[in-house]
Amino acid sequence: MNTLWERAAAIRFAERKRDGMKAKNAAGMLVLVLGMPVLAGCSGEFEIPFFLLGTEETVTGEVCQVTEDSILLRTESPEEDGADADENKTEAEHDPVQEFTGEEQKITLTKDTVVRPGKLEEAEQDESETPEDAQEELSADDILEGDVISASLDQKGRASEILVISQAKSRGAGKLREAEDYDAATEFAVDIVTDGETYGSAGTDENAVHVYGEARAFLKNAEITRTSRDSTGGSPAASYGIGSALLTTNGISYIRDSRISTDAPGGAGIFSYGNALAYAMDTAVATRQDLSGGIHAAGGGTLYAWNLEVETSGASSAAISSGRGGGKIAAEGGIYRTLGPDSPAVYCGADIAIREALLTADASEAARIDGGNALHLYDCELTGNMGDDLYNDSAWNVLVYHGTSGNFEPGKGIFEMKGGSLTAKNGGIFYTTNTESTITLSGVKILYPDVLDFFLKCTGNDHQGGWGKAGANGADCLFTAENQDMEGDILWDDISQLDFYMIKQSTLKGAVLHEKSNADKNQDGYCNLYIEEGSTWIVTGDSALNRLSCSGRIEDDEGKTVTIRGRDGTVYVQGNGKYTVTVLSHEAAANLSGASEMTRWMDHQAELPEEFL
Repeated sequence: MNTLWERAAAIRFAERKRDGMKAKNAAGMLVLVLGMPVLAGCSGEFEIPFFLLGTEETVTGEVCQVTEDSILLRTESPEEDGADADENKTEAEHDPVQEFTGEEQKITLTKDTVVRPGKLEEAEQDESETPEDAQEELSADDILEGDVISASLDQKGRASEILVISQAKSRGAGKLREAEDYDAATEFAVDIVTDGETYGSAGTDENAVHVYGEARAFLKNAEITRTSRDSTGGSPAASYGIGSALLTTNGISYIRDSRISTDAPGGAGIFSYGNALAYAMDTAVATRQDLSGGIHAAGGGTLYAWNLEVETSGASSAAISSGRGGGKIAAEGGIYRTLGPDSPAVYCGADIAIREALLTADASEAARIDGGNALHLYDCELTGNMGDDLYNDSAWNVLVYHGTSGNFEPGKGIFEMKGGSLTAKNGGIFYTTNTESTITLSGVKILYPDVLDFFLKCTGNDHQGGWGKAGANGADCLFTAENQDMEGDILWDDISQLDFYMIKQSTLKGAVLHEKSNADKNQDGYCNLYIEEGSTWIVTGDSALNRLSCSGRIEDDEGKTVTIRGRDGTVYVQGNGKYTVTVLSHEAAANLSGASEMTRWMDHQAELPEEFL
């Protein structure tokens, strides 16, 4: 059985078989329970049997959205004419697009959720007979939209186990949408210039304005509104721009001196998708609902912005955002602010460069870089305020990682910031996990919270959403600080690799702490610290690292020298202070050949188009 439907049908058959067995067993249990008051004695008091306290259900369907802590599953449509109706259909009647057209069901992921590949034979047999080779564990990272899964859920919708029955054919950026795939209140397929026009949309999953077909559309003094309470939102909106206010696909749009507002799930403000090029200047964008980014690029789209005022209110609604397939965004000037949770000022799944802008997240980290993508900031004011909760093991302000959505390919995540300021109102400053990363700072003014958890955390994670497989989800980070003052501890573990460079009169005030992990002993994690002449490490606690390559100064917070001792007991420096730095090797001359370098704004900026001059 090779078709998607045949696999799903087999799962349905197996579920009915198991349900039938459970029904027979339940009858016996009912008799047993009804008889218990007699056996309980005169008091009639007894405990409900453990086997009746918690029951699980199994659901099968096609994945239509994956987030860090949940999966949205589209289940089968209600059966017609009994349980055997499917058997009477021909293969031709099973259109793949119509296979899963039933209700959508949210499945909650926890850190205990087990994900593994499924085999057709396994679905047809009793659970106790599952072959050993099917026990290979995956992670939530391996589940993408379009996959067919079978999930065992408790009464609260939490998944104990997920069986991946089949995977979507496309595991990359997804199929590029065509113009006919969109519904829009206003469409521009030919060149046009408008001034002072009003465009509105209230349809479900409808765009207010759609520019396509290689058209060049110039909108000046426009008013664009998008309102719909019953729109789908989710992945179709984030990945393809369905339901956004101004969508450009395979065309060029220019918007200036205008206002854009949306009040619809998945209602992004300005969206550039595919072979599109979008220009925006002196325009205000406001979105109210969840999954509604301010300006957004996906599928390879390009967007250039000057002096925008963007504010989002919903959850998962970054002011500057990107979706599946990435693209390019360059923004100069402007004010970008998010009010909702899980809404960083910048969510980077593309190549994004920003200069001289105010970027503020009131209830989230300031910036998030997912997969092999890059965020470049020049003279910006970046502010984050991520709250403490039980879902995350800590709070942070800049996250460089590879998540579970499947929208972004793994690779080197890049965050670089030159000038400007970084304000952290809670938690730590930088966190990198489950990815290779390069972080470069140059002359950034950092404002710290009252209680600082860490400066840099370079470790694996125990995130409930499953960022990689526990024990193998560390970070490989290159961190370079030039002309940079820093405070706070550096944390690293056995499954992560960190090379930390301090050059051009940089200063670090903090300790370097080795966090033990539960991984196998044979791990190659390390932390190397390189300090150029003129740079200073002010040690605030006993520290441990692998390689210390130092031409600069090392002292404690009282100005006393610090003892530097090898793991074998060799004393490289006998200090008179209270702290000891334990190393695997020590070099009195710093080797700085591996330090990263900042790019320039001119490498990313776009010339102002003639239409805006």
